[in-house]
Amino acid sequence: MARKSGIKLTVVVVVMTISEGVLKTLLVRHDDNHWSLPGGLPNNDEPLTKAAERIVLETAGIDMEYLEQLFTFGDYVPDTGARVIEVAYHGLVPSALLRIDKLANRQTISWFTEQDQPKLIDNHQEVVSVARQRLRGKLAYTAVGFELLPDKFTLADLQNLYEVILGKELDKRNFRKKINDLGILEPTGEERTSRKGRGRPASLYRFKSEVFHTIETKGDIFPF
Repeated sequence: MARKSGIKLTVVVVVMTISEGVLKTLLVRHDDNHWSLPGGLPNNDEPLTKAAERIVLETAGIDMEYLEQLFTFGDYVPDTGARVIEVAYHGLVPSALLRIDKLANRQTISWFTEQDQPKLIDNHQEVVSVARQRLRGKLAYTAVGFELLPDKFTLADLQNLYEVILGKELDKRNFRKKINDLGILEPTGEERTSRKGRGRPASLYRFKSEVFHTIETKGDIFPF
């Protein structure tokens, strides 16, 4: 069958969170049991970023606070359709802010780790791979990824964030020295005790807002 000429413009979004100690991606299951990223057509009078925000909100009930344009994919041409131009975005959301009540009632929505991720339609596997690579790369020199933490956190929480995204363990002393050199944290004066009530309480920190949103180092923080 001959291909149809023309171009179809869509928006797709890679939404990631850290849950149960692993990085997960939000996927949508369709009636034919195929999985995809949240996506759709932008309205004619709608900026693409607004379209991406709307798609995630309508699909999963998530109001995205961090969303960044990832890449434009245009090589996919269906056998019987027009070339598909996908403007991809990626966003991060703390697991504590997820609307679990909405997700629980939507059997078409689920979170997947990289290892458990099902086969995706079209080129969405490539889109997810690029988003994960971008996140790992930018974590080395900007504050991207920190949106996955709550407002107050321990240094162990922060190190776990890096380890989950980078996929490797980091030396505790070296990690804390590099974070301290960046000057992006301030103590809250509060402490968190362990759930079992054992051990020394851990100090809670927050990001310095005036530094956090403008940080960009001159070199890799963790060049792995």
